[in-house]
Parts: sequence; structure tokens; C-alpha cells
Amino acid sequence: MSGGMMRLALRETHAAFGATLGVRRGWEVPVAYGDPEGEYRALRAAAAAFDRSARSRFLVTGPDALDVLRGALAGAVEELEEGRAGRFAVLDGEGNIADLVLAARMGGAAYLVSGEPERRGVLGEKLRGAIGDGFEVRVDDRTETTCTIGVAGPGAAQCMAQFVAEALPGRLGPLHCAAFEFHGFRALAVRTSDTGEDGFELVLAPAVASHLLGTLRSAGVALAGAEALEVARVEACIPAWTPDLEPGLSPAEADLDVLLGIPGGREGRILAAFLLEGPAAPPGTAVTDDAGRTVGEVRSCVAAWGLKGTAGLAIIDAAAAYPGAALAAGGARLLVAAKPLYRRRTEGSARW
Repeated sequence: MSGGMMRLALRETHAAFGATLGVRRGWEVPVAYGDPEGEYRALRAAAAAFDRSARSRFLVTGPDALDVLRGALAGAVEELEEGRAGRFAVLDGEGNIADLVLAARMGGAAYLVSGEPERRGVLGEKLRGAIGDGFEVRVDDRTETTCTIGVAGPGAAQCMAQFVAEALPGRLGPLHCAAFEFHGFRALAVRTSDTGEDGFELVLAPAVASHLLGTLRSAGVALAGAEALEVARVEACIPAWTPDLEPGLSPAEADLDVLLGIPGGREGRILAAFLLEGPAAPPGTAVTDDAGRTVGEVRSCVAAWGLKGTAGLAIIDAAAAYPGAALAAGGARLLVAAKPLYRRRTEGSARW
């Protein structure tokens, strides 16, 4: 860590593979490996591998682990069966979203909880704060001692079967998890993706993660950097803490209350998807109606290669956020659109 910036355990591996490194959400990460649009096309057409290690990882174990998760996370944590994973929220004292997490029940009373990169401290504090008197439980921060490698795309299952673990895709449905061995080393796989494609996230020791990336790269699997992944995320309309949720939206405003099965809280505006007739607008750009009144602001906005245009997410007054509503941002016409903007409609697509 330097000047508040975190560095990935595989930084040197990425540099050796030709990555341009840059700071995103407090972490120095691979921005691209030379051709971000080509990396995106590989993700959409076949499969791509990428480093997700900037996300926090906490291992919660012990007889009272479930009670800790119940106290820390909003959502039906008790419904997580062994070998299953789910999406949950951390809420602050006002009922606003403070983190979005993926929790996987690895076996018995052991859970891996992974959150947004810049919210690691918040998640750790929430988990530890949920430990009651007399609880038999451990909360271990594994963010810097493990890595998460993602593999996503319509060919992700074939890629996993061919180069990682032959039986794994058949064992895992969407939001299922399983321990497996990669070249004799133990790892955890969760079938999930925030790209709009089928995908897997693999949690491994750093040396094993480096070997895995090298194996996939040598086999011709594309590596994708943050620029390509950001386009895919926005097209799939999956919110990120920065810039979509900070400084905290209610679950209803984030349009996540129904998806996560949690109380909505404050209403009146909503995180909506849009298409923009112009170049990408920076976060904070005002969204206005036909009378020039400000009705919201842009949060995420990218040149969406898969949509052949500009797209993003904006927090907009609910009355003006219906699909088809014509608004404006930065002097360009903005059209509110139904979510998601991109989804591969195949049986194998994994749910976020």
C-alpha cells in the first residue's frame, strides 16, 4: 500500500503480461492489456479472464457464523444452503446501502463474504460488530492473502472445463459454489458474473492465481482489464459503489430492494438505465427534463461497444424515470431505458 492506494498481489504478473496499470476505486489494477475494445469483444464472443482481487474477502467461521451474518447483512442469509451463494447488502444506520456483498456458504459453518473494493473497512467493521457476547466465531480478513480471478463469457463453462477443472461447470448452477483443486492446490469457485455473461469467480492463493492466469493466457484465453469490464458492467446495469451508490442510496433508490428481498426505505428517485445521444458524460452531470429542470444526475456512463452507443446509470426522480422518457444530460438527448441494457438470453447465463 502506498499513499492510500492498494496494489494487487499479481501486479507484477499483470505488468509482465503487458497490462497498463491505473488506479480505480482505490486500487492499482490492469486498465487494459493493449486493446480494451478487443478484450470486451473476447468477453462477449468467447471468454475472458480478469483479476477481481480488489474486492474484499472475509472468511467467517464457527458455530455462530450464521448469527454474525444475520446481524451484519440485509437479506435472507439463513436460506443459504451449503454450496450456495447469494447477494446481500450492508445497510447503515439510516437504512442506506453501505456495501453490496456476495456471500458463499463453503461448508458447514464457513462463509466467504466478498464486498466492494472501497468498502472493505465498512464490511469488516460490520461483521466484527455483529459478534455477540459468548459467540464462537472468527472473522478473518483474507483480502491481501488471497486472490479472486474471474472467467466470464458465453464460452466460460467450456474454458473452465478445458483449462481449470473438467467437472466444475457441471457441478455448479448459477450462484452455487464448490471447493476444487487446481494443479493440486485447493480453491473455491462461485458461478457468478457482473458482465451480463455466464461466469465464474475463483478464490485462490496468489501464487496459484498467477499460475492460473498464465495457464489461461498460454491457452489463448483473452485477459480483460478494468476498461472492458466497466463497459460490460454498465451494459448489464449492475451498480458499483463508485460512482453509482455513494454516498449511499436506499435499497429502493438503488432499485435493489426487490432483487435482494429487503425493505426499500426512502423512495422518490431511482437508479435508472439510459442511452445517450452523444459522448460519455462524467459522473455528476445534471439530468434535465424538457423544461430545463434538474431531475437527477449521471452516475456511470461509458461508450457501450455492445450497444453501439453511449449508455449509463443515473439517479433520477421516479416520476421522470420510466422507460422511454426523453430527458437530457450535458446538452445531449438522454433516453431512459429498461434494465438490463444487455443480457445474453441463453439457458447458461449466470444471475448476478
